[in-house]
Amino acid sequence: MHKSPFNVVHEQLGAHFSDFNGWSLPAHFGDVPVESTSLSESCAVVDLCSFGRIQIGGKEAKETINSVFNTKNGKIAPDSWVWAKPVNPDTETLCRIFRLNGGYTLLTQPADTETLCQQLEAAAEKGVTVTNVTEKTAMLGLYGPKAFDSMRGVLPFDIDHLDRGDVEKMSLMMMGFTLLRGSWLNGEGLELICPAAAGPLAAGAIAKYRHKHNITPAGMDCLQAAMAEIINPV
Repeated sequence: MHKSPFNVVHEQLGAHFSDFNGWSLPAHFGDVPVESTSLSESCAVVDLCSFGRIQIGGKEAKETINSVFNTKNGKIAPDSWVWAKPVNPDTETLCRIFRLNGGYTLLTQPADTETLCQQLEAAAEKGVTVTNVTEKTAMLGLYGPKAFDSMRGVLPFDIDHLDRGDVEKMSLMMMGFTLLRGSWLNGEGLELICPAAAGPLAAGAIAKYRHKHNITPAGMDCLQAAMAEIINPV
């Protein structure tokens, strides 16, 4: 059973844990209807550590990705992310890919990580590296129509320049953080990826200011229900 780097903060907030694709994650924090309302009407923070993060690097990384995935416009601009689906017509798997600092990162739904990693490795051109960094990193999602505004008061750096679909690398206390504007729910949101060791720091800061900025901790029960209603964006 994998444990989220955020678990110590989840415990402090009264999380009720369950098994989600081999990860011990909050199922809820005691009131699922309140969590669901926050997700749809204001801002909810959810643990995305079980979602896969696969880095693809090398001169032919783009060609490798295009041989495995279809994207909406056929390309990925620097410092941005796009929706993607495997070229295999028999699968409905939905993914996201972002391009940052010359490299690419594939974001997968929890059950798809290993399979998609193997497909990328099998298709990799010479010199292309495929690295599963899911367990070495941590990921939080701030989701809901007021998520971006809520996070303005929490993050110690300016984010007003980020448009939906943007990705940016930032540094805090000598650690690199990646911010994505967007969400798995195809709506407003801000996602943060950081080294696993920095997880408690990142989650602790949000927990500290959650009341002031109207941020509600939400569990996987709430997130999975919302994801089941997504209209295919690709």
